[in-house]
Amino acid sequence: MEDKKIKITIVVLNYQKARRTVKNVKSIFSQKINFHFKVFVIENTAHKKDEGELLKKELSGLENLEIIINKTNIGYSRGNNIVKGREEGDYVFVVNPDIIFKDSDSLQKIVDYMDANPDIAILGPQQINDDGGITMSVRAFPKFYLQVARRTFLRNLPILKEKVAYDEMRHLDYSKIQDVDWLQSSCFVVRRDFWEKVGGLNEEYFLFMTDAQMCFDAWNMGYRVVYYPEVKVYADGRRVSDGGFLKFFRSWVLRAHVLDALKYQFKNFWLENPRKKYYQNKKNK
Repeated sequence: MEDKKIKITIVVLNYQKARRTVKNVKSIFSQKINFHFKVFVIENTAHKKDEGELLKKELSGLENLEIIINKTNIGYSRGNNIVKGREEGDYVFVVNPDIIFKDSDSLQKIVDYMDANPDIAILGPQQINDDGGITMSVRAFPKFYLQVARRTFLRNLPILKEKVAYDEMRHLDYSKIQDVDWLQSSCFVVRRDFWEKVGGLNEEYFLFMTDAQMCFDAWNMGYRVVYYPEVKVYADGRRVSDGGFLKFFRSWVLRAHVLDALKYQFKNFWLENPRKKYYQNKKNK
């Protein structure tokens, strides 16, 4: 990558997936591109020293890569935001530790598409699980009652069944490039000037909903959020928030999800759907 301009800052936040993180980062460095990137690998497991040790053993020495070991689990939003003030290039790419880039032109295609469409603030590729299924990485703007219904018998009630399916975007054609409400930040690229305007991921949220909030803010500020299946990445398919309502009483992760979801609702409940507002403003011009 000599004599090429740094175009993108990539942030990989590890939590208990060090071995997969190593594969992730090595797949990034196998990309064929016409620009430089820099990579931050942030170790957030804290209670398992061997995670950080493995990352340093396998990844130290790679060009333009820095490993940051956190002494405590500072959460998802703060963990990714540790790079604030050190970003370079036009884009910040947030990548979960389980993501693998199997196609060597993935980063190039993403950057080229973002360069060609300056009205896009956030773009996410298609994600394929290890079992071959497509990750449902697209969602409608969250409604708390539907988030609860999805995890209980309520999802099958006639009055809620279609609403839950819409919330999960089960009707979506995942083969088409399209504008969407919001994308999971498991793998998305953010235009750096927008990233800096909103201060990175919103740290009011510890673990969840910060991606929904960022996409909400993007639409509200006149940008687009786009799902881009021309690029495919590969994920392990395991979500830390999986589980039914009863898991709430045993899982701190699910409790964090509920708290973050409530924060999102209180922050945005009275606000107009920003995607609809964006389209209406475009129509009126």
